[in-house]
Amino acid sequence: SMDSTDVIRKAMSVFGGHGIMEDFSSLPRLYRDSAINELWEGPRNVLLTQIHRDIQKAKDWYSPAEFVADILAGADSALIKKFTEELEAITAHPNLFVLDEKTVKICSRLDEFSKNFFHAYQDMALAEIK
Repeated sequence: SMDSTDVIRKAMSVFGGHGIMEDFSSLPRLYRDSAINELWEGPRNVLLTQIHRDIQKAKDWYSPAEFVADILAGADSALIKKFTEELEAITAHPNLFVLDEKTVKICSRLDEFSKNFFHAYQDMALAEIK
């Protein structure tokens, strides 16, 4: 959702003032829909916190390494290794409920990881259909 909102905003800027006029294009409606979709999904920090908890709960029977390898099946082994190491480091942090500098850094890393991991998956899916 964050990507679509950013891309639509940039597309609107290409048209200058016309980009925000609904009688000129559908971009303003798409922009609103995208922003609403972000809110509908729930606050990103809450979703990422839940993902962190879920991965920690499951790691005894479904390791972060196995999760990354399953999602990125067929990807370059160096890419899988990079994401595995990052996810293992992030989920080694006990929880995201303590407001200290280390936790804030872990939260930032998790946010960046999720964006990059999803983009890697999207890149693979796109390559598959080309």
